[in-house]
Amino acid sequence: MERRPNTRKNVWLGMVMLLMTSLLASACSNGDGGSASSQAPSGSASYGAVDTSEPVALKLVLLGPKPADTDEVYAEVNEILKEKINATIEPRFLDWNEHAQKYPLLFAANEDFDMIFASGWSFYNQTARKGGFLELTEDMIKTYAPETWTRQDPLGWEQASVDGKRYMIPNDYFESGYTMAIIRGDLREKYHLPAVNSQAGFIDFLSTIARNEKGMTPIGGPSTDLNGVALPVMFADLERLFVHGSVPLVYEMDSEHPQLSNYLDNPKYIEKFNTLYEMARQGLWPRESIVSKTDWVAAFKGGKTAAHYGNLLTVASMMEAINLVHPEWKPEVVDLTPDAKRYRSPLISNGIGIHATSKHPERALMALDLLRYDQELFDLTTYGIMGKHWEPVGDAKYKSLPGSAGYPPDGACPWGWRTPKMYRQPEGAAGDLIKFYYDKWIAENIVDTKLATFTLDDTPIKNELAALANVQKTYLLPIYHGLVKPEEGIAIAREKLEQAGIDKVQAEMQKQIDAFVLSHP
Repeated sequence: MERRPNTRKNVWLGMVMLLMTSLLASACSNGDGGSASSQAPSGSASYGAVDTSEPVALKLVLLGPKPADTDEVYAEVNEILKEKINATIEPRFLDWNEHAQKYPLLFAANEDFDMIFASGWSFYNQTARKGGFLELTEDMIKTYAPETWTRQDPLGWEQASVDGKRYMIPNDYFESGYTMAIIRGDLREKYHLPAVNSQAGFIDFLSTIARNEKGMTPIGGPSTDLNGVALPVMFADLERLFVHGSVPLVYEMDSEHPQLSNYLDNPKYIEKFNTLYEMARQGLWPRESIVSKTDWVAAFKGGKTAAHYGNLLTVASMMEAINLVHPEWKPEVVDLTPDAKRYRSPLISNGIGIHATSKHPERALMALDLLRYDQELFDLTTYGIMGKHWEPVGDAKYKSLPGSAGYPPDGACPWGWRTPKMYRQPEGAAGDLIKFYYDKWIAENIVDTKLATFTLDDTPIKNELAALANVQKTYLLPIYHGLVKPEEGIAIAREKLEQAGIDKVQAEMQKQIDAFVLSHP
């Protein structure tokens, strides 16, 4: 296949000349020349005597819907990888509605793949302890991913440790910003509503839409996170964190000696449940939201809903995409908990693991090293094809083009290799927004929780956690979605939680937390 040398490469070379000093430090590469068996990323340590004479096709599993232009983008990615390490990547996507069920089955069935998106919220600890991931030793990483070994924040290695061993390459990018919402600003103005800057203001906006915009769903339903715990934006409490997704036990984020409590015993949560019940009665989201397969991001972008929510990068990207095609909607991103303390997302929130039975783990690590630190590869996988999906703006920003609908920026699950010096912010309002909030939160709101690197050993309580997950799905999800009266539903849920072993689970978790705190003064 003939590569596109002109526009993409010339722009890239121009950037290299302008930024030679800094980009040499960042290991950027324009992909020129070199033999397939010896070439390493520009500026990186050499791969030495690694034999890459045999061509290898690496199978990579990613999350989310597959963008329409993915095959075209990865065709260009593969031309570069073929030149550098004689390898290609075949991406496969697990859609969100099949993730929770199919992700563990990929390992249980020992399906044929080499790399997979890995995360603390996506079965990382459980999969590692079951032998699903390959242990990544220091020698392996130094040999096959030398840039990664040199540049990775040591905190990421600590967080990726499970029973003293490392099973993923974590991302290296600061991230925070849950309970962010995006709304149709034109509709807010239409009904003369004040700027939304709180949960109460958000409810008022949604209620107004429900009363007046009869053909529109106010919001696409409170959503469940990927382990089945419903965390509607109205329910989220940033200052209390969960230890495990299957049980309603939380701790105070900024405590020096975290103590677990059941949030069903907290009047503050009961008040939120009552709010969710009233919102559901008003029809602010579909009653079938628990089982809905609807792509609510697409629904919002298509004008079928008036609001959506997520983390800062998600909603900023949505704002940018809407401004390209519907600027008259005046999308607005709002922080619904502006005064709350926030935690810095663990670096293992996004990462890549190597399948324990991969036939090509060394080449997989080499490819990942390039995805992280070769700017052309990073740009391709994150933003798409230059000149079609995006174009660079200065040194560290990008502008989306109309073609980005086929490959949305940061939308094809490149999060596992996100690194700060490679990552570009969108130009204009979206980029300014990300910078504003990150600067503000780092200066005023961020708390590094004592348990940032704590990993639960669930071996002694596996059966109880499975039973509790069942209780949560059957009895708690309807409460979270406002489908049952809280005073009735909570009494039943408490009884079922006790029968499933919540007391034993809480005692075991607290024992491990106490031991961790003692060993990390």
